[in-house]
Parts: sequence; structure tokens; C-alpha cells
Amino acid sequence: MTPPISTIAYQPGTPLDEELADLGYAAMRGWPDQRPVTPALVRSRLRPSGNAQPTTVLLARLTDGTLAAAAALRQAGPGLPARLWGPVVAPEWQKRGLGTALLQQAATCQPDGETILLTAEIPEVRKHGCEFFEQAGWQPHSTAALLKADLTALSNLPDRDWVRVRRAEAFDADALSRLYQAVNPDHGWQVAEDTYRRWSADERFVSDGLLIVDRPGGDLHGAALMYPLAHDDPAEPAEALLADVLVDPATDRADVAPPLITAALTAGLRHHAVVARAIVPSSAPSLLADLHTLGMTTTGQIRYYQAPPTRRSS
Repeated sequence: MTPPISTIAYQPGTPLDEELADLGYAAMRGWPDQRPVTPALVRSRLRPSGNAQPTTVLLARLTDGTLAAAAALRQAGPGLPARLWGPVVAPEWQKRGLGTALLQQAATCQPDGETILLTAEIPEVRKHGCEFFEQAGWQPHSTAALLKADLTALSNLPDRDWVRVRRAEAFDADALSRLYQAVNPDHGWQVAEDTYRRWSADERFVSDGLLIVDRPGGDLHGAALMYPLAHDDPAEPAEALLADVLVDPATDRADVAPPLITAALTAGLRHHAVVARAIVPSSAPSLLADLHTLGMTTTGQIRYYQAPPTRRSS
């Protein structure tokens, strides 16, 4: 019998974080996208952004309390889509309809019929995952490339003497917002204004992982963000995520991007990361080319799906 599903408002820092991390790692183990899943990573995914409503977590537990499956709906900040995390189902409970039940219940948690609801990253290699959402009526929204590099093997990284790459501090928040707006004009000013707060609110944030290339007057040529992922699983190499790379469209990208990315990868090494990963949307071919040039390789493709419109009663 399918275990019942309960719904709670997410609160970071409880034993649930470790339960969800263990569940996520069990579901990922053995796949090409296998990587460490830690409580800190769970919190970074589920902690609400800014003033958004608390994340809704759906849990399916056995009678003995064991977590069999889970999903979460992270509400949107201003101008951003809501995100569905999961459904994640323990291997022994897969193909029993539990994922479908979680997805159907998650859809009822949408706050309104206006906010776009997207999945988290769905690796194309997981064909059953793509088919799961397609059969549920979700539509393809966008794609991205998953990149990986062995940081210890990277060599001959480029440098530019005239570019001054330095660690960013809180007083750079306004300049970072203007840079974000220049690179992503369609995201809206509120999203751009919250760039530093949104990046630094992630539990993985370290001050030396945010690097900037500045110019006279305080504005920025570029900014890059590296999140180290600390864990103690001896079976998995320590990783770092190259989360964002922003290069001002008005600058010469060939001069700014390589040293900026180099500085971010070096930040990962400082935090003892062995592997670096990056997720590059298909809308950013220049960034993809930059990363390939610096030694990162594409290891797979990712899809995002958008939920069908919710039916609103008249």
C-alpha cells in the first residue's frame, strides 16, 4: 500500500535535512550525475528566497517513520519562477505510483494560477524522469549543459595582467546589481537588486568564492560565484559549483571571462575541492565556450519542465 503523504512548511536546521540528503543520495547513486548530497545542499535548495513564502515539503513515510519519498515546492521571489524539487523516491519504492501521487499533490500547493512552476534539473540520461513529467502533462521549458572538471588536472589557465580580480565584499552589492541587470535585463530590477543577498544567503557561500573584475568608478566588468560543497563521504571527491558568471556585455569578453573564471576555479581549490561542476543554460553559448576553453567538459544535458496551468474555479 502506498504510504500516506503529509505536508509541512520547511524549517531549515532540523533532522529532516539529513533525511532528505540521505534520500536524495540513495535515489542518485549509480547514475552518471551521482554527486554528494549533504544537509547543507538540501538547505540551499529548499530555503526560501528573500521574502518568499516558506517552502512546502511533501513527505511519504512508512508506519515506522522511514522516509520513502519526498518533494518540495519552493515559492518564487519577485519575478522568479517557483521550483519543484523532486519527487525523490527511495529505490525500493520506485514504480509504485508514489512519485505521481507526490507530483499531483504538489500541484495543488501552487499559490496562484500566475506563477510559473519549473522543475529542478532533470538529466536527459534519466529518460524515465523526463517521461515521468511529460506523461503528467508538463511541457519542456529549457535546456542546459552539465559540465565537469578535475581541478587538480587543469593547467595553463590564462591570466591578464591588466585585469584585477579580487574578492567581493558587501559594499559591492549595488555594482553587482547593476551588472546583473545588464546581463539579464529580462529578469527585472527587483531580482537584480537582490543579487548579492540572494547569492550570499546560500549556506555554501564563502566570501572568497565571489570574485569580481572591477573598473574605475566602482562598476564591474564581471563577477563569478563559486560555491564549495563540504562533505565527509570518502567515496565522493570534494566538489565546488561554479554557480554564476556575469560579464558586462559592453566589455571585451575574451579579456574578462577567462581570468575571472580562472579565479573562481582557484577559489574551489582553496577550499580543497577536487571536482568543479557548472550548469550552463542553452541561452549562454559564450559561457559554454569559455568553460570548454578552460578545460571543463560537457558530461550531459539537463532539461527543465514547466507545470501545466492550474485550473481555477469560477
